[in-house]
Amino acid sequence: MVRDGLLVPGDRLPSERELSESLGVSRGTVKKAYDKLCTNGVTQSIVGSGTFISMGQDVISAGRKQQALDSIENLVDQLYTGGFSYREIETHFNLVINKYRTLSKLVHIAAVDCSPEALYTFEDQLGYIEQVEIDRILLSDLKDGKYPRGYFNRYDLIVTTSTHYNELIERLPLMRNKIMQAVISPGTQTVIELAGIPKDKTAGVICMSRRYLEVIQTFMTRDVAKKNTLVLDEDNTDINQFLRDKDFLIFPPAHILDGTGLEELPQFTEAGGRIIHFNYQIERGSLIHIEERISNILHIKIGGAV
Repeated sequence: MVRDGLLVPGDRLPSERELSESLGVSRGTVKKAYDKLCTNGVTQSIVGSGTFISMGQDVISAGRKQQALDSIENLVDQLYTGGFSYREIETHFNLVINKYRTLSKLVHIAAVDCSPEALYTFEDQLGYIEQVEIDRILLSDLKDGKYPRGYFNRYDLIVTTSTHYNELIERLPLMRNKIMQAVISPGTQTVIELAGIPKDKTAGVICMSRRYLEVIQTFMTRDVAKKNTLVLDEDNTDINQFLRDKDFLIFPPAHILDGTGLEELPQFTEAGGRIIHFNYQIERGSLIHIEERISNILHIKIGGAV
């Protein structure tokens, strides 16, 4: 009756005795029903006055529920048609639901790798989950003993590239169950653009670390002379001078190099220079596994809090 609008907020219900007599059921059965309605917020009991339809109740009709299911099904169909698997859709639904349950940072992740550029890749691709906090940790700092014993106990998850997975297991054996590996590779568009550089054009590479330079050169279809590479962590070459004779410039996503003195790039492109961003990506299978692990951690933490 509440669902159909026959009873509205403020209406008084029959007493337990009155309803039990009119329905021909025991008073205990009526009491259990009233208790359930009260627990669910549909009714409220006022001592000495009786039971009333709650002013704050919101009973969802069967029609509205069907509309909700239809909306969800339509969204799932759109996502599936767009290339997402049902497994991915389920994981993303769980992540969104957990987002609305809490706004605090509940999952603490350490991203570990030998190059800062790869660490930004983890941050970029997992940072969309609002309850996740990611710390970037260079493998060289870990090797040099900059992190005290027990430091990594604070993390729920430790992610690294497949290249360094076994080494990290050896260095942090007690964290073995928290360490996850991810296969990282350049995006398809990046590979196509690198292959499309004309042989008669000069290409320069700018990056933060020599390791990332080595990765970029692995996917180049030709050798890049040392004079055409600039590693910001090591070289003091003037960027204006470096750009002077280049036709193409290859470097990581622009935000990674923010504040590193690349203000000259607009002039480079205005003069006809072409920029190729070497975008590293977590491969889909690895990303799904990591997202599922994060979703499970959130479920446990939120469930425990409740």
